[in-house]
Amino acid sequence: LQNTMGLKQWYQRRVRAKYRDEVHMVLSRAFCSEPISYAIGEIRPELRPTLAHWVEFMEFWMDHCSTNGLSVIALDEVNHRVAGAFIVRELMMMPDEFVALYKTEGHPLTPFLHLLWDFDAAATKLKPELTDEGKAVDLWMLGVHPDYRGNKIANHMMGAVLPLIKKAGYKYGTIEATSAFTSKAAEHNGFTKLYEMKVCDWLWKGEPLYTNAKPPHGTWAFWVKELYD
Repeated sequence: LQNTMGLKQWYQRRVRAKYRDEVHMVLSRAFCSEPISYAIGEIRPELRPTLAHWVEFMEFWMDHCSTNGLSVIALDEVNHRVAGAFIVRELMMMPDEFVALYKTEGHPLTPFLHLLWDFDAAATKLKPELTDEGKAVDLWMLGVHPDYRGNKIANHMMGAVLPLIKKAGYKYGTIEATSAFTSKAAEHNGFTKLYEMKVCDWLWKGEPLYTNAKPPHGTWAFWVKELYD
């Protein structure tokens, strides 16, 4: 399988135009099984995001991440399919429309995004220069198509992303690891854990919410890698 796989910078016009919709769906489907937001559906069914909710979420990032020269996709070049995608954003880049949507009461991803924002705020407080313009990027969303899982594609994509970030002049790469698997990949690629949060301790409207994540998940970690001295 590895002999049929190619890693492509997604900003290349031909690649971007041809595979945009497929990348969008690979990422959206991958996040349907995100451990925290999926598990909450067992106790609060109205808060489990559907595929449509993740499609809506990803749409905000498709143009930015497909044109910034930092994102990569894994292509099965024999069968002409997207095997995986890894999209990267500037750490402090957050569209106003995105923020407005996830401040809306009743949206199943609203508490999840507030958890993420609180998590990021606590992490960057420990290393304030991460918030300086042009200093850091976030290895934001990674997804592998189910047909291609188990082939270390995620690890290969991470290895392809890091030189692009360094070449673009960023000092730091960051990862918000919402699963134990992502933390394992971050550590394997030389990232250092800056901050850790047990999501069961986070309060939504004064009460714990994400209390039933299945082990080994349930702890989020913010990882940082310095790309040059």
